[in-house]
Amino acid sequence: MSRLWYRQPAGEWEEALPLGNGRLGAMVYGGVDRECIQVNEESVWYGGPVNRGNPDAREALPRVRQLLREGKPREAEKLMDLAFAGCPDSMHPYQTLGEIQFYFDGINGKAADTIGRFRKSFDMEGVEGYERSLSLDEAACRVGFQDRETKHSREFFISKPADCLLMRFCAAGPEKLSFYVRLKREKSFDGVEKLGNDGILLHGNLGRGGSEFAMALRASAKGGSVRVLGETLCVEDAEEAVLYFTADTTWHEKFHNQEFLKEKLQNRINSAMKKTWEELLEEHKADYSGLYDRFMFSLEGEEAYEDEPTDARLAAVREGRRDLGLDRLLMDYGRYLMISCSRPGGLPATLQGLWNTSMTPPWDSKYTVNINTEMNYWMAESCALPECHLPLFDLISRMRDNGRVTAREMYGCRGFVCHHNTDINGDTVPQDIWHAGSYWVMGAAWLCTHLWTHYQYTLDRAFLEKAFPVMAEAALFFVDFLTGEGGYLATNPSVSPENTYILPDGSKGCACIGASMDNQILRELFGDVLSAWEVLEDQGQILDSQGQMEGEQSQALEGRTPGSPASAKYHIEGVEDISELMEEISHCMSRLRPDQISPRYGTLQEWAEDYEEAEPGHRHISHLFALYPGTQITVDQTPELAAAARKTLEKRLANGGGHTGWSRAWIISFWAALWDGEKAYENIQKLLEISTYPNLFDRHPPFQIDGNFGVCAGICNMLVQCRDSSVVLLPALPKAWESGSVRGLRLIGNASLDMRWEKGVLKEAVIRAGSDYQTEIIYRGRKISVQVKKGESARIW
Repeated sequence: MSRLWYRQPAGEWEEALPLGNGRLGAMVYGGVDRECIQVNEESVWYGGPVNRGNPDAREALPRVRQLLREGKPREAEKLMDLAFAGCPDSMHPYQTLGEIQFYFDGINGKAADTIGRFRKSFDMEGVEGYERSLSLDEAACRVGFQDRETKHSREFFISKPADCLLMRFCAAGPEKLSFYVRLKREKSFDGVEKLGNDGILLHGNLGRGGSEFAMALRASAKGGSVRVLGETLCVEDAEEAVLYFTADTTWHEKFHNQEFLKEKLQNRINSAMKKTWEELLEEHKADYSGLYDRFMFSLEGEEAYEDEPTDARLAAVREGRRDLGLDRLLMDYGRYLMISCSRPGGLPATLQGLWNTSMTPPWDSKYTVNINTEMNYWMAESCALPECHLPLFDLISRMRDNGRVTAREMYGCRGFVCHHNTDINGDTVPQDIWHAGSYWVMGAAWLCTHLWTHYQYTLDRAFLEKAFPVMAEAALFFVDFLTGEGGYLATNPSVSPENTYILPDGSKGCACIGASMDNQILRELFGDVLSAWEVLEDQGQILDSQGQMEGEQSQALEGRTPGSPASAKYHIEGVEDISELMEEISHCMSRLRPDQISPRYGTLQEWAEDYEEAEPGHRHISHLFALYPGTQITVDQTPELAAAARKTLEKRLANGGGHTGWSRAWIISFWAALWDGEKAYENIQKLLEISTYPNLFDRHPPFQIDGNFGVCAGICNMLVQCRDSSVVLLPALPKAWESGSVRGLRLIGNASLDMRWEKGVLKEAVIRAGSDYQTEIIYRGRKISVQVKKGESARIW
């Protein structure tokens, strides 16, 4: 069993336990005489779409470029602050929905105190045997304790099929259940009303241009009564009570109103109330386990400390104890969180996934796309959760129209562009007035590499048909935007995300020409687009020669005129001949500056010039993108660059790097890519020691979910590394993981791997093919050619 558990209620939000069904989220504190369930709904974002484009950007662009060529970054940055910054400079925030507040009568013989502000200082006075847990196998939270002669049990889960948060409270003994419940929101709501005699509804509006929202709660009781007094739902003298909560906004279905929402929520709860608790739970578990059970990671000795509470185990790790069970728990927890906050048809994981307790959260809990959003999804494909990747692609599609406007009006370019942040509406204009981050132009480019990754793992040609024009438009922007600089094509202006360099005269700058990361992302994106076109053009040639195809290829090309060039099927705004565009992309790719090694330090250069860094221990290590998640630097194929990457990493860490949770998670994958399992494992331990809250949320600080997802990717990379034509097994297996196994780890080419090792040596490896599969397996220098037919499996070791 994989679970988190504790012997006391949560003392703060970062100790509460998260639940989610992709759209609805909750944080359970586990109080005794009071309980707080903080709730979220994915589309509760303040305000509506805003046109923030700066009308002076395009006119100022030539001057900005010239100032950078003249080595005057401060003057360029000042002009960018005035002419490039958005109007207004900031996007709208993702907000908490509110809280469900419970007051219990009779616990420890005391009456419920419902007067005054709700207190979140929970204690266990007068009760025994308290336990609070989150089962990752069932996606359910449970609280239990003994109050005198009565045993109390409480159970919570959020069902995707029912689309409700479901809560059951039971009392076994002489004392009955009596409690009061209120729906609360800090501010910005319009009212609370009754839903018959057994429910309440809180409703409001999310600001000018924003959506309407509502949340509803109803209760049923066994052996007692339910009624509503004012804004309070009252349950009295019951043996058991079940509560049904749901919420929604009109963002999901535009042009609807509060009456529509009220009816929608009531219908949803009515459907749930027709089923028994057991039916609802089984339905929920079947839905959840269909995703969660696809993958398994296990280590020999992982069960050693399972009888200790999770917070005690974390404390022991901070004192130097090795706990293999926590290593495994990090993987299970990351997969649990992904399933809980990113489901098809919904919104992607924000900076905090789905869980946010504030009206004005850190960084607005938006989508930060200069690393954090991308890191959220590095693990989706390899951990067998490709469906969870889809909400990100929907967001990219919303960005596309806005990004076209931004590309045209700011830079006079075709295609589409996004800077370092976006929001629920796909805003693409610069966020904030911040030299080190705001004017980075690579957001859409990096995100679009995820489209090709999804195709590589799934070989879903119908998906590629839709994704290719999006990828191509992201590349098209740079065909127009790149300028000739010192014999190369380069981004001008740009930045190396959030970092600052020092000029020879001692002055500092952020804006630059052709940061190394820009070139690396562009090589990746351009290569992905060219590869995608090769796949689709091959389809067209097959169709031209045969006249028709069967199955999924035929469906993917439905509507295309036989005999016409493949480019006739796709529309890329501003492009008449896609083949010519591919030639331009190939030309641009060939003229990008290659990665450079510092003659002074032997490290990879972060900028075109070998500048000193203002912060040698900076959290961003952007110029190692080519090592991971990029594919351009590998130990065995580019050893000189790999050695420089190692020195870069060592230098950054020696100066205090990795001090944020997400940065530490990225470092794990860097070491894995360098085939250094001991260093990778050392950083997993650092993540647990320094950057993990008691509920295992990633600690930036504050909470950011990217580290939770990033460590999952890191563990997968330690076990297996996929290339286009080869798979490396156990490239970074640490000594601590002496014996273990993995099941269902996905491979590029629509296949999965089951693998077992003992005493550090591979004992068994089986590949299961979802399509005809061919690769070269590499293990400890030995190479094996493998071919597996679609639908078959083969033991390769």
